[in-house]
Amino acid sequence: MKKILPLLLISFLSLHCVKVMAQAKKYVIFEHFTQASCGPCAQQNPAMQATLNANVGRVHHIAYHTSWPGYDPMNLYNAAQVADRVGYYGVTGVPDVVGLGDKYRGSPTGVTQTLVDNLASDAAPIRVLLSETSTGTLRTVTVKIFSIGSVPAANYKIRVAVLEKMIDYATPPGSNGEKDFPDVFRKMLPSTSGASYTPAAVGDSVTFTYTYNLDLATWDTTQIYTCAFIQNETTKDILNSGSTLDPHWELVGIGQNFKIGYPGETVTFNYTVMNLGKTTENFRFKVNSTAASSWDAGFTINGIAYNDSVNLAIPAKTTYDLQVNVVVGPDASLGEYALTMKSLDNPQFAPVVLKSHVIYGVYEIIINNDGGWGDGTGGLTPMSFQQRYIDGLVYAGSTAFGVLDMTSFKNGYAANCLTNVTNYYFNVGWSFPSFTDASAAIFTSELNAGKNLFVSGQDIGWDTFDPSGNGTTATKAFYTNFLCAQYLNDGSTANNQYIANTADTIFGAVPTSPLTNVYGGTNFFPDEIKAIGLGTDIFYYNTAKTKKGAVRATNGNWKTVYLAASLEQMSNVAARNEVIKVAHDWFGGNPWTGIGTVNGSHKAMLGQNYPNPAAYSTTIPMSGIDKEMRLELVDITGRILMTRIVVEGTTSMVIQTSGFRPGIYFYRLTSNGRMMDTKRMQVIY
Repeated sequence: MKKILPLLLISFLSLHCVKVMAQAKKYVIFEHFTQASCGPCAQQNPAMQATLNANVGRVHHIAYHTSWPGYDPMNLYNAAQVADRVGYYGVTGVPDVVGLGDKYRGSPTGVTQTLVDNLASDAAPIRVLLSETSTGTLRTVTVKIFSIGSVPAANYKIRVAVLEKMIDYATPPGSNGEKDFPDVFRKMLPSTSGASYTPAAVGDSVTFTYTYNLDLATWDTTQIYTCAFIQNETTKDILNSGSTLDPHWELVGIGQNFKIGYPGETVTFNYTVMNLGKTTENFRFKVNSTAASSWDAGFTINGIAYNDSVNLAIPAKTTYDLQVNVVVGPDASLGEYALTMKSLDNPQFAPVVLKSHVIYGVYEIIINNDGGWGDGTGGLTPMSFQQRYIDGLVYAGSTAFGVLDMTSFKNGYAANCLTNVTNYYFNVGWSFPSFTDASAAIFTSELNAGKNLFVSGQDIGWDTFDPSGNGTTATKAFYTNFLCAQYLNDGSTANNQYIANTADTIFGAVPTSPLTNVYGGTNFFPDEIKAIGLGTDIFYYNTAKTKKGAVRATNGNWKTVYLAASLEQMSNVAARNEVIKVAHDWFGGNPWTGIGTVNGSHKAMLGQNYPNPAAYSTTIPMSGIDKEMRLELVDITGRILMTRIVVEGTTSMVIQTSGFRPGIYFYRLTSNGRMMDTKRMQVIY
């Protein structure tokens, strides 16, 4: 059972990931609800603060001190406005963290470097610049909001928070032992209701001016600063933010950050580098890559090429173009490229790190969940245990797999770059929430397209179905309909072994493995579940076979394997590797083996249909059709609605769509029962 109060929720509002050409740096703002008499706050806040300290100049942080569960003098100073923000987000327990208004909701332990990097990877259409002047105790803050790109129409409000950078008490002011409190909320300007913001035309700006009085009796006025943010009142999405402590330089990504590559091709990612300050500043640029050794990468700044890293002076008020160029080699790989920009003159600011990905020939992906971790102790994340999955796939003979965090996986899916991936291995570990509406929606779509999912994690069932958990209607439906399991009970230390169901023709020969506590403390809760519907029980916790802990399922189109005791809890290495191998083999191994390949990756490809959306008919481009294949059109439930024979040499095919209801459909190319490629399309009236 999980012991933390709030849980992670990453919103997934759109599958569109292409940015407009002119954009500004996106600051990641965390609104943090905490309390000086909250025990879990003292336990979990240090992990978040360590991440914030490592990202000065990239993140903004507002700490609202609530009126419960005990005494807190920082709440008493402005209890009414804190209560307004509590009500705005519907906060019911502390600690709780809201990131970018709607992109993250969860525990402080979920605020990791990976989360910051991912949330900062998207640029913003506005830039928020603040300045302050003082006359005695009266301070004036000027907020200038520049429209850099097109701002979507919405009901926006500006809010300006007056914050005290650090409050240090000689003795704890509450009962939880904390003495040091960063970025404490003092007041909101003009009020917690905010003021209406109408974006200026692109290239122009809007200015807001507010005044407030410095409280000499209570505040350390040397620590007072302001942070402004623009928020969509309908979605709560924060468009961008700024503070009086921000650096005066930016690195911004332009366009798609996840792409498909092919051998010999150069894949380019575009960025803009800006020194917005008044003096020349020196920076170091570097690209770190994780890809097959046959791949290569470099970058150009202002037209000059560099291989690995360079120190560069950028004059004041100067903008340079930067490109990261990836040369795809012949080996299958999921390459990650982290571009870093660091100020050499102002090292107190954290480097900006923007990630991009190129995929070629990969048909299996390990996905690390990015939720908050367990009870907030131990410094663990799902990534801590990803090697177990890697070892298993290597043992299975897989030579074309990659690793992604959940946010990057969503980016790849949104960019339509995962069509050739058939097998997913979802590493949940002991993170929460195990599934969100967004991840459940993507996995539902991918499974209905004929793909396969392996998932393991402690407390997935508990998190989904217990009233204290994080389950939603969508995640419960996914658990029931695709994992084909029923959650029965929270686990205990009695569930300390995995015994294969010998009657199962797939996993029946896997050797028995002890299950151990790898999370520390008393954190050992393997869920008790049972197979329902299309499911089959594959592992028991006891020799009497009364307690069950794993299920496999298939409907003939998709396959799933679900371990309620997480993979890393299996201490028998041979058994653990065998579980991955059996799942890999059952999923079908490498789907491209022996099917018209080029350097190990199939050459039969589908292009994007046009027009899309389609009203009456649409054309589907094709390439590499070197023998007879089949084109299938399926709906979102996986039901095949139409099949057409594709003869050798076909380069396109026209299909009629006027007879289909409006909605999302998939078209896929198959050969000898194996899926070659899949694309999404939309039908309208």
